[in-house]
Amino acid sequence: MPFVTPLGPDDPRRVGRYRLSGRIADDPDDPGPTGTYATRLPDGAAASIALLGKDWAPDGASRDRFTAEARAARRVAPFCAARILDAGFDVDEPYLVSELVEGPSLTDVIEAEGPFEGAELEALAIGTATGLTAVHQAGLVHGDFGPDHVVLGAEGPRVVHFSITPPYGSATPSADMLAWAQTILFAAAGRPAIGPQDLNFLAEPLRGAVAACLAPDPGGRPPARSVVTALLGRSDPAAGLLAEGSRRSRLVGRGTPQISLGKPAEGARTGPTVRRVGWVAACVACVAAIAGAGTLIVMRHHGHQGDPARHTAATSAASQTPVASPSPSVTPTVPAAFAGSWSGPVHQTNPTLQVTVDVTLTTGSSAGTIAYPALKCSGHLQLVSAAANTLTLDEGISTGQQSCDSGVVTLTKHTGGTLTFSFSRSNGPMPTGTLTKQP
Repeated sequence: MPFVTPLGPDDPRRVGRYRLSGRIADDPDDPGPTGTYATRLPDGAAASIALLGKDWAPDGASRDRFTAEARAARRVAPFCAARILDAGFDVDEPYLVSELVEGPSLTDVIEAEGPFEGAELEALAIGTATGLTAVHQAGLVHGDFGPDHVVLGAEGPRVVHFSITPPYGSATPSADMLAWAQTILFAAAGRPAIGPQDLNFLAEPLRGAVAACLAPDPGGRPPARSVVTALLGRSDPAAGLLAEGSRRSRLVGRGTPQISLGKPAEGARTGPTVRRVGWVAACVACVAAIAGAGTLIVMRHHGHQGDPARHTAATSAASQTPVASPSPSVTPTVPAAFAGSWSGPVHQTNPTLQVTVDVTLTTGSSAGTIAYPALKCSGHLQLVSAAANTLTLDEGISTGQQSCDSGVVTLTKHTGGTLTFSFSRSNGPMPTGTLTKQP
């Protein structure tokens, strides 16, 4: 758990326009090199500043890329994820300013109180999945999710220390969801996950959601938004999916004393003033620029941006070997009549548009894929419910988010080998069409 200690003689007193009031360290008795500092914003709120080093932006192109990625990080919706508040350069060194969340980490709470269960475990799962949804919707990934990067603040869990990097290499949304599943098992068992038997600690629908995220094939894991939808038990909450997820997660909030960030004593590091805090500093990774928002079409509507609400521990669950997925019977599965590749035109009005949609479903699976080739959009489908002739699936767009929204897809089977396709969300047009089975 990090601490705020006085500034040392070699620490800066200001970064950009921010006055520093302490250094953030893991060990108050041996702060060591940090590069992360505490400050107060003009409105009095606590914040942290991470100095990233001059090597991060050695030239003009790197500076532009850093600025673009930091701008994208500031778009992360403020629901169960600590906010990136500002970014800039102090001379030639880039820095990030982020929300400083007061409270213990999930690791500390498990060590002090033991495993979570019942309503608290469900609230923790909803909150952490909501935080990851907010990060992923901004086109970013966490890249190192685990119990140490979940802080239980007064308002519930907050995902902290996420990357300002787009999906890259092994850092992907599906990898984040595997880490999420293992983190929930860690919270339920009070120790790192060891095998499929740990799923017995979970009740439905949480068990099914965690099991799906443990799938060995990354392409078979549901997106974070689909997990939140399944755990909330509704496809379109009136207040917005992320807002409802944040509200439901408050049950596990832990009250904490206010952080004291007064003027620190000058001089040596001895005799530190210790304040336990949950910290967030943006992850030090900048790899590629994030594409800006484009023209809103098909699943997006001009004038509607979609619903705006819409280190793991030393032996962290996220660092363990993936737990094998259990029998598919724990979640709804695709009936044989719906299996296969389906394609057809989908229409919407206001604005008027027609595009082709491709849907692929597999018998016995709870997930599928969807693509809008003309819009260069694609993503995952997570089965929410299966009736006699109708499937309800949560659509999570992973590629082309600037052109297509996530939402809820309904497929209705008809005689003659066709499916009626309809898409719904909280506002904007509701595309519909007819899909036919492809050879």
